[in-house]
Amino acid sequence: MVATLAHLLLLRSEAGEPALLWGREAKPFYGPAFDRLIVAGVLVARAPALEWQVCDDCDCGRDWRPIERIDGRLVAVCPLDHAADVVLDPEDLESYEINPAALVHEIAVSSGFVGEPSEVIGGLWHLGRSASGRQLFLVLSRVCALQPGLIAAIRLVDGASQTTLITPALSAAESVRFAEAGIHVVSSEEGIGDSGESCFAIDPAKLEPARISATRLSIVRSSQRVVLDGIERHVPQQPFRLLVLLAETAIRKGGFVRRVEIEAANSGRTASDLVRELRDCLAAGAAEPDQVRRLIKTRRSPSGYALALESHEIDLR
Repeated sequence: MVATLAHLLLLRSEAGEPALLWGREAKPFYGPAFDRLIVAGVLVARAPALEWQVCDDCDCGRDWRPIERIDGRLVAVCPLDHAADVVLDPEDLESYEINPAALVHEIAVSSGFVGEPSEVIGGLWHLGRSASGRQLFLVLSRVCALQPGLIAAIRLVDGASQTTLITPALSAAESVRFAEAGIHVVSSEEGIGDSGESCFAIDPAKLEPARISATRLSIVRSSQRVVLDGIERHVPQQPFRLLVLLAETAIRKGGFVRRVEIEAANSGRTASDLVRELRDCLAAGAAEPDQVRRLIKTRRSPSGYALALESHEIDLR
């Protein structure tokens, strides 16, 4: 049996709309919580089934077999072999359609998001920001997760922020394009359920990518303290401001800081002069100073600079 009702609904939603939940698999979850989802419109009851699926190896040629009442019992009758007849409970004939918008709303509310989720493009929902400031998106079906233009639509919401996408499980090859775009992917099964008091709540611990290496650069703004690869470096005020700017850009969105931005924040100094001083400060006393200098990358056109560090390698306070 699926662990939680949330996981069952997410599993049935993976193939796209219409997503159906049959009474036979829903029966273990019947109770007040299930009834509340009906009232909330997450589950919409359908008329009882009048037909039943045929046997997997049946040669009758039919798509469905009739349901008859025999000796007070509901029986899905096999036209070729009565030994293959299936006795049904009344609940087996019940079914529910899963309303995707209402399900996403349930997940958002259970997870503490205040605003209403918005559908960015078909099947891609923006839930809002996590407590750590990440933009959080959700798709219920694999078809939606793999549709063209999905990454571009995510970036249009706020291309500067770090982003997490909750989606049905993807293969390693399918996940590559998200990783290349800097989008952290979490499977629905791992990210939703058994968090807090609700099985529909998103687990905030799963929204952040695992740190794959130790912090290399630590910056404390209040004390102007810089530690690189475990060694404290003395960095004067102006190059320190430049280092903070480069670190903020690397953490927030990656990419380069333009020369004009650097010079606008440091009147009377050229960007190349400031970068040279910062490189000297960071490389002072290093075993491999040239390698340390290369931690600040240069772009010729348009002119700019960037830290050659991943966001998880930087601790900026």
